[in-house]
Amino acid sequence: MTGNMQHPDRPVRGIVLMMAAVLFIAGQEAIAKHLTQEGLPLSQVIWARYASHLLLMLLFLLPRDGLSVFRSTRPVAQVGRSMLLLIDTILYFLALTFLSLVEVTAIVFVAPIMVVLLAKPLLGETLTARRLIAALVGFVGVLIIVRPGFDGLSWPALLVIGSAICIALFSLATRRMRSVDPSRVTMLYTALVGTVAASCWVPFEWVAPSLEHWALMIAIGVLGGTGHGLLIVAHQDAPASTIAPFMYIQILWALGLGWIVFGDWPDIATFIGAAVIIAGGLTVLTGEARRRRA
Repeated sequence: MTGNMQHPDRPVRGIVLMMAAVLFIAGQEAIAKHLTQEGLPLSQVIWARYASHLLLMLLFLLPRDGLSVFRSTRPVAQVGRSMLLLIDTILYFLALTFLSLVEVTAIVFVAPIMVVLLAKPLLGETLTARRLIAALVGFVGVLIIVRPGFDGLSWPALLVIGSAICIALFSLATRRMRSVDPSRVTMLYTALVGTVAASCWVPFEWVAPSLEHWALMIAIGVLGGTGHGLLIVAHQDAPASTIAPFMYIQILWALGLGWIVFGDWPDIATFIGAAVIIAGGLTVLTGEARRRRA
């Protein structure tokens, strides 16, 4: 394993993988919402997400790769990157205890803009006008959908901003790790660090789950692990600033799942916002396809 792994950029594939990744992540969040409504504590839901992800990865990777799957050329960086995702999850759900979902959603979606703006100074990526415009257009689309009312927002909003910063730094760190370790090692560290950290917290709040809850606790790990695995591969295929605007697609998946699972039918403003998000994404997709052909 070398510390200078080379991966060719495949931006169109990276975009498609990012859209698939946020679909799985939206499914994970729908199950998490259901489990917390069923009375399971947040710590248990977070633990289930990481522990079932880790178990499935070990079942698949250990027979094939053995203990080499734990071997990273930069383990400290891997742990730090994984902690960013865990902290993001904690801050996001903690903020939901103080603020409404639409307010949290509106604030946290500044993350793609942060990725686009930080990709040049931190990763040396080219900041094109097309990528920046797509990120801004996508954010406008999100605001149209959630229509947040920011009256009375106070210090809990800082929790969401902290979550958005963690998401942005996690995305940038994931892109950087592509030249350090194989994607399977990066995915394993994500699950391992989250499981170890959550296992220190969950025993104090554990609630005996039913058989249905156990099935959903496993499913949340499968969906979350698959989603973040696709996200890691997407960052190996495409620059972070290219795929960042496609994080906004998650809100479209969430709206669809909300309608199917919870019976929440979108209104006209939601469809308008969705059209704006799609337009912003197509701006990048067509531009990257044209650059690739050239």
